[in-house]
Amino acid sequence: MARNQKPKKDSLITLTRKYANNHDECVKYFFKMKWPVGIYCEKCGCTHYYSIKRGDVFQCKECGHQHYLLSNTIFQDNKLDLYKLILGMYLFFTANKDLSAIELANELEINYKTALLLCRKCRILMSQSNSEKILDS
Repeated sequence: MARNQKPKKDSLITLTRKYANNHDECVKYFFKMKWPVGIYCEKCGCTHYYSIKRGDVFQCKECGHQHYLLSNTIFQDNKLDLYKLILGMYLFFTANKDLSAIELANELEINYKTALLLCRKCRILMSQSNSEKILDS
């Protein structure tokens, strides 16, 4: 009888190697979360696009409508760079006990209010973890 095993989480070192100096990998991470079956244009339904502005904005090849990577998600008005956002979520979700905003601010070298907001958003994600699109607000 096989046991249901949890998938093995990446180590902090693996996460850092993959995302630390690689903005494109960070974009791919959030792209897969927002559009798991691929991007499509809300205006014309086209599935062809190209990226602009460091890969954070995607433009439809047919009608030119722009889709922002974090728009209409819980992280829509996020000011952190994508790597710090990924690292902050990793630290929050892998902490054995609740991670305080002060600890998160120190680890990410961000201000307290930003860390507090990130902690709140992570708690919302945790409470909605059974939804289909976990980045939806």
